[in-house]
Amino acid sequence: MDNTNKAFAVQNKLERTRHFMGGYWTFLLNGSETNGQFALMEVNLRRGLEPPAHTHTNEDETFHVLEGEITVTADNVEHHLKAGELIHLPRGVVHSFKVQTEKVKMLAHVAPAGLEEMFIAMSTPADQLDYPSAPVGPPPPEVLQRIGALQEQYGIIGMQNKDIKTV
Repeated sequence: MDNTNKAFAVQNKLERTRHFMGGYWTFLLNGSETNGQFALMEVNLRRGLEPPAHTHTNEDETFHVLEGEITVTADNVEHHLKAGELIHLPRGVVHSFKVQTEKVKMLAHVAPAGLEEMFIAMSTPADQLDYPSAPVGPPPPEVLQRIGALQEQYGIIGMQNKDIKTV
């Protein structure tokens, strides 16, 4: 659907919401709706279910914290973000984040669009705008293998941060 020349409203968030790794993601705008320019997601995460350090090779990413607090480590520097604050992560920047409160709600903006398709592929449709049951233990090997294949397909390189500094 090409909505780039038409105004449209997103009103039924549930039909755009999916469960992923103990959280829920609402895909507010997808690349098919922005002519591939960007995607916008509302991301609701629990503490302890964050990604390891990684790099995006295809898109820039911006996080705007709406509720809760996170610490984003970018190029070995920690940035503690509270509600109302944001961080922009250009492609090629090694980054990770940790949820500091029990839960966090943030907007994730990626440009150009495309990465949202990876999250859609790794998630399941939600039946409510709330957290699913928290996963118990590590993901099974077949899930990790699928995530690894999707990350490779979408240009995400996994890394580990060392010598972290605090800002």
